[in-house]
Amino acid sequence: MQKRRLSHILLLITAYFAVAHSCANTTAPPSGGLKDTLAPVLVKVSPDSNSINFPREKGKIELKFNEYTVLKDPEKQMVISPPQKKRAETKIRGKSIIVEFKERLDSSRTYTVSFGNSIVDNNEGNIFPQYRYAFSTGSSIDSMLATGSVADAATLLPIPGVTIAFYENHEDSVLYNSLPDAVAKSDKWGYFMLTNIKPVKYRVIAFADGNGNNIYNPENEKLAFLDTLFTPGVVMKKGIEQLKYVDPMDTTASLARKSEMQLYLFREEAGRQMIRNYERPLDRMSFVKFNLPYVQIDSVGFENIDSSFVISQFNVKRDSLVLWLGDSIKRVPDTLYLNIKYMKSDSLDNLVSSRERLKLTAPRRKKEENQPSRNTDIRQDLLKMKVEANPALLEKDGYILEFPAPVSVIKKEEILFKSVTPKGIEAKEEYTFGRDSVELRKYYIKPKNKLLEGHDYVLTLNQAAFRDIYGHTNDTIVSKSMLPKNERLARIDLTVKGTKGATYVIELTNQSRERVYRSYKVMHDTELAFPYLDQGKYSLRIFRDENSNGILDSGNLKERRQPEMVRLYLLPSGSSVIELKEGMELSQNINLDEIFK
Repeated sequence: MQKRRLSHILLLITAYFAVAHSCANTTAPPSGGLKDTLAPVLVKVSPDSNSINFPREKGKIELKFNEYTVLKDPEKQMVISPPQKKRAETKIRGKSIIVEFKERLDSSRTYTVSFGNSIVDNNEGNIFPQYRYAFSTGSSIDSMLATGSVADAATLLPIPGVTIAFYENHEDSVLYNSLPDAVAKSDKWGYFMLTNIKPVKYRVIAFADGNGNNIYNPENEKLAFLDTLFTPGVVMKKGIEQLKYVDPMDTTASLARKSEMQLYLFREEAGRQMIRNYERPLDRMSFVKFNLPYVQIDSVGFENIDSSFVISQFNVKRDSLVLWLGDSIKRVPDTLYLNIKYMKSDSLDNLVSSRERLKLTAPRRKKEENQPSRNTDIRQDLLKMKVEANPALLEKDGYILEFPAPVSVIKKEEILFKSVTPKGIEAKEEYTFGRDSVELRKYYIKPKNKLLEGHDYVLTLNQAAFRDIYGHTNDTIVSKSMLPKNERLARIDLTVKGTKGATYVIELTNQSRERVYRSYKVMHDTELAFPYLDQGKYSLRIFRDENSNGILDSGNLKERRQPEMVRLYLLPSGSSVIELKEGMELSQNINLDEIFK
């Protein structure tokens, strides 16, 4: 009896605390049960989508759902087209989302409000996907659409969140100063769609709108543009493929969507041409930095110095000029004057011939430079050159020699190259010696004969083999190398055809195309080898080198010049990713004419 009474008391106590705990947490969702995975359901729209005669002032839209919702990143996700200077205001009121326009709408204009993935339910964050609302302030609503995709010009990877802008006015100035007539944003696959636009000719650009003002800023935003005007040709009709929802998690379906245009985003070389900076960091060396590449120079020279005593060098992009005074000049003045005549941008951004006189003062010497060196082992006239050799690239690039200043004397008889067999037998090896086509302080020493695994290769540069324009000479340098010897390393061999007189650059990169492992400049049909590769995933990136400078050049909007065309080599499976296993040897044929047609 007593045990039964005790059990009854314990049961009452347990029930009491359970009820008390339940009452104390009135806002917490009930625990247990199935997780809510359903998206919110739109039950009412006011006014109806595709309505006409929408009020131009103080207009608002109400979306009512079957459950409580929130807006996630509306500043990034929501797109109003055409855009306004003042952003529309969004509010949550009960189970409704309210959009209020704070700026007067244009007359007889069709607008769209794309919510992207911003609408989610309050509990589990389930997305109400890609809802678009359209209306017109006039008596009719535009019904054309356009689709496309945007990718990085260098990597060809899709870029999300890019603003695509359509302009009815085709003047250049409009692109920099006015809001577009229609906009959209690219999704995670780089895909975009503009709906409810006019059947008129548009000028089309895309840009990474960093400040969110819907106006292209060439100073710090990447750009893409169409070469020609675009006229929409697809009418919005119920059931067409373009208007069907595609789950962004479905890779196959996302990549299969119809696209009318392909845009390639790049960093524009824009601005005004002028001298941006100039300096004399060393007694006998000065440089001039220009604001834009490929400057046009008519003449350049120092006052009272014979031009034959001056060594000059442009960089690859011709936006930086370095000048050295040779050792024929015994005494260099403390102040130099450089006269330069070049094509400079005027106030209207037109290139006009201009002459400038630059004052170059000798650098101040630090106190320690005027004091004799305490380290007696280092001579004052030592030429501090660099010798680099990558074993995996030894056959292709050889030894790379870099000097701090132009070289005036080279004694080739003091350059020795030999091989040593595993048994210690030495043999003299033939080599070629040449200067880089652009960088006059860089030289290459390349083996003539095929290199053998297991052999040591020794390059010896005897003392005073090189002397620069300052009279500095090198100490003896010995560089020893051996080809990689590892059966686990893989290789790729390419047979390249279809060059047809054009110049291409073929690069072996990582999967994301951000890092280049090997590079070949190709001007005729040939065979290329990429040996000694670690297992992993690679891509072959190819670009048409229009000016044969060996680098991927950018584009220019005002000049209507696109960046140099980039393509990826695709395996027979259609994949651009080459996955190498240990010890794998892969041979492929590349037809450049087919890839770039």
